[in-house]
Formats: sequence, structure tokens, C-alpha cells
Amino acid sequence: MRTKIIFQIVLIVLISLSNLSFAQRIAAGGWHSLVVCNDSTIKTFGENATGELGNGSDVDSSNPIDPGLSGIIEVSGGGDQLEAHSLALKSDGTVWSWGSNIYGALGNGSTNNTSVPGPVLVLSDIVSISAGGWHSVALKRNGTVWTWGWNTDGQLGDGTTSDRTIANQVPGLSGITAISAGTYHVLALKDDSTVWAWGDNVSGQIGDGTTIDKTSPVQVSGLTGIVKVSAGRFFSLAVKNDGTVWTWGENIYGQLGNGTTTESHVPVQVNGLTGITSAIVATGAFHCMTVKNDGTVWAWGRNTYGNLGDGSVAHRSIPVQMQGIADVAGMAAGTNFSLIYKTDGTFWGCGRNLSGQLGDGTLLQRNTLSQSTNVCSILQISGIAKYGELHSKSITAFPNPSANGVFSIDLSDVLDSKSEEQIAVYDVLGNIILQKIIDFADTNEPVEIDISSKPNGIYYLTISSDSSRIYQKLIKQ
Repeated sequence: MRTKIIFQIVLIVLISLSNLSFAQRIAAGGWHSLVVCNDSTIKTFGENATGELGNGSDVDSSNPIDPGLSGIIEVSGGGDQLEAHSLALKSDGTVWSWGSNIYGALGNGSTNNTSVPGPVLVLSDIVSISAGGWHSVALKRNGTVWTWGWNTDGQLGDGTTSDRTIANQVPGLSGITAISAGTYHVLALKDDSTVWAWGDNVSGQIGDGTTIDKTSPVQVSGLTGIVKVSAGRFFSLAVKNDGTVWTWGENIYGQLGNGTTTESHVPVQVNGLTGITSAIVATGAFHCMTVKNDGTVWAWGRNTYGNLGDGSVAHRSIPVQMQGIADVAGMAAGTNFSLIYKTDGTFWGCGRNLSGQLGDGTLLQRNTLSQSTNVCSILQISGIAKYGELHSKSITAFPNPSANGVFSIDLSDVLDSKSEEQIAVYDVLGNIILQKIIDFADTNEPVEIDISSKPNGIYYLTISSDSSRIYQKLIKQ
């Protein structure tokens, strides 16, 4: 008897090379915040001492303001205390910057601050951005990494300690799928699921067992199967494909989450934290946040200003649950404040708010997450659920990469005759460009996916049954 099996196969045109994280729709700098609105404009709020809000002034704002950019798909905030800058990535692959430029972090060939956005020179075809303390990092579609700005600790990864006002490729580094800039160091995730790091290493945040700064990338010791990385001020974090979280570096406030306040120069596992299959995480200057597969949100580290969202101001060396939040789509963490947006596009924050970085029109500290109705609805791709809920099953795509955009997809390990879903293709801004139903006459027959009419780049194949979801990266060359 012919069995009808309907699955949801979603091809998502993403500019991120990582198969486990969306672009950063919200970002936290030292004391300021940025969000991408659902119309692909952006809003900024918080401290503005060096023009990091991008509105032509140096006046702080507790209400969101518009720097005048459009077509934005990702933002990042850098800096610490009174010197901060901002980055924005457009859907055309160009990068825009504004704010502090004391060491060249704006990448415009000068060291002059600017309070309005301008293009980063020489960069194109960029798929991800990350702003560090006073340096900046960009990932190209071809898997190479480009850096510029402050380099005293080797955070540009070019083998020197010379600052650069123009972006330069990190030598000898390829196959990179995700980047994260800490205040003084950088993490990069390779396509073989290993982690590489460079820059300041005073607390062991490079993870190679030493405290010696690295001016060129080195592999983090003992980490494999990594799906997400995030860099804090003097520490680092990684999520493994088994849903566990690993940290290394400074631990004075318990930000390693292993029940101690002793720093570690190699990765250690966060205590009692599993099921981080969504890989939604954030690291601030001294604290961390993440989402479990049951939808609960957990945080640990410094809590002086209530930024852990548990209703207290007590530091936590093991994860505690953040109160009153669920359905989280993304998060960001700054210096003693935390930001979250939900699947309904609403924006929430807690912690330090002295500069208005929570965007709620006040300067009031929040010890639990509070919604800011002043902030626009956050841009997100509709119809996308959490990542990696089926690590035990796999999809085979052949050929991958594909020269013509036609893939043969073997679903024999994931089909469920009780599931009924649909096919949808999304563009980078979340617009559905194709929908149809697949009727499998034979569950052993491969499915052909034809995206030959689409531009070369990274796509994502998602298969969703009634109870689970699994993803596969597709590359059209």
C-alpha cells in the first residue's frame, strides 16, 4: 500500500556559515545595545560617549534611536566603558561601522571617531561580523577571517602586534564557519568542529593550557564536536553537539559555571547543564546565558546588577534559571546587562541600565527580565524552530558542495510515516519564496532538491517531523 509521508524541508538562505546559529539580530556592547527591526532597519540605545549609537551625537539615550541604515541582517557591539563602536552587516555583504576609532576598529583607514555609520573599506561578501573591545572581525563566505583595529595582544591574528585601520586576512586560517570576538581575544569555529583562538591570554582564555598571548591562531585544547562559540572579556565558551557547554579562562565571578572561582587554562564542563541543543548562548564581560531544549533560560557568573535575571544580585558559579522567560529566539550580553528577544519578536532585558542600555525609557536596574515596549519587533525568519533536536539521526546530501545547485537528499534515516509537513524556501530576510508538499511514494527513494536558479552560497536543509527537527548545510558553488 502506498504510504503518504509529508515532511517540512526548509531551505533557508542565511548569510551565516554556521549550521547552528542565526545572524545576531540583537547585540550588546560595553554599555550600549543594537537591534535589527523586522523591516531590516536598526535601532540603538544606551551609552553614546563616542558616537556608538550612530545618530550624529554623543548623548546617551534610554529610548531606541535610528542611525538611518536599511537592509541590515546582523549587528554587533564592541567596546568597554567609555570607548565603544558598532558594526552592521547588510544583505549585500558589506559592513558598516561607527563610534570609537581610537585604534582603527571602524576599518575606514583612519583613527578618527565618527558618530554616523560609514562603510568598512575593502570588505565584500561578508557573512558574519563580531566587534571586540577595540578591534573588529568579519567572516567571508569563502571561510576566511578578516580583522582590523587594536592589536596590542595579537587579537588581529596576523603574527604581529601592530594596529590596523584597514581589514586584513588572518593568515593560514580557512574553513571557518563562525567567529566571536571577545574584549581582547577572538574565537573561530572550523568546519571540522574544532575551535581556534588568538589574542590576549592573561587568564587562559585561548585554551591551549598556557597564559601566553597568541598573535596567530592556535587550536583550543581537547575540544571536538563543537557547534557554537562565544567569547567574553577574559574567558571563552563553546557548545558541543551533545548539548553540553564548556568554558575556560577567567573565573573570578564564577563565569566558568563549574562551581568554583578558579580560572582554567583548558576547557572545563559547565556543571549540571545539558540539553543546549538550540545553541542559543551569549557571553558578557563576566557572565553567560543559554537556552535549554525545554525552553528554560539559564545564567551564571557576575550578578552585581541583576543581570542573571534570577531576582537577586548574588554571583553564581553554577547556572541558575532566569525567571519569567520562555520562547527565546536569541540573546546578547554586555557588561553587566542581558538582552533577549522572543519568537514573537518582543525584546526583554535585565541588569545594569545606567546608560539606558535596556531600551525601556528608564535608567532603572532590573533584577529580572522586563519587556521594553519601546523597542521595535525584532527581525527573525519565520517558521524556524530550534537546531539540533535530532543529533542521533542524519541527512545525506550528494553532491555537497554542488556545482549546479541540484542535490540528492537521502532521508532514509529520518522519515516518520506519522509526520505531515510542507516544503518552504526562505530568502535571507525571511520571505518565503517557494512552498509545496512532498508526497513520498517510496521512503527509500532520495529526494531531489533543485536550487539551480538561486545564487551561489550557503543554504540550509531542515527536515521536521511532528516531534523533532534536524538540519543539514548545503553549499552551491
